[in-house]
Amino acid sequence: MKRFSILAAALTMVLASSPVAAQDSTDKSVSYGMVGSIVSVAVITAPIWLTIAGFEGSAKGSQRRSGAKHAGAGTAGAKAGPLPPLTVEKVERQADGAYQVALKNPDAPTDLAVVQWPARDDSPAQALKAGDVLAFTPTEAGAGWMVADAQGTALAFLPTTDAAAGNVSERW
Repeated sequence: MKRFSILAAALTMVLASSPVAAQDSTDKSVSYGMVGSIVSVAVITAPIWLTIAGFEGSAKGSQRRSGAKHAGAGTAGAKAGPLPPLTVEKVERQADGAYQVALKNPDAPTDLAVVQWPARDDSPAQALKAGDVLAFTPTEAGAGWMVADAQGTALAFLPTTDAAAGNVSERW
């Protein structure tokens, strides 16, 4: 039921059950009684309507956030698509122990990319060298790519920008 129809039904019930409504309409007490009934209904139900309005606003905000997190292609949350195999150009170990891997698309030499692996003892970037080919396979849900070497060994999961921003992507 809509908010207005519930309010109208409540007002009708209050006015119909009011002993003042049965009196002569020329009597001033009828108008005071009606005003008193309407004001009473408004005062009693106002907190309910305000609470409902607050929940509706909260639900709409939650739906927007949820929709952005699970959105498909063409919206704010683009899904991971197919990528060509990329060749490792250079592997650099950073001062903090992280690895930065420069990649190039052999079919389009101007298409360059950089993947960074955080400092870890078991970092898959340690085994990479210039000339290695990496395959980027999109996940079913489209949240990112599985990165594998030429032998098909999975090295890492690379989330899309939206997936990384919407989830905690730290190692616990």
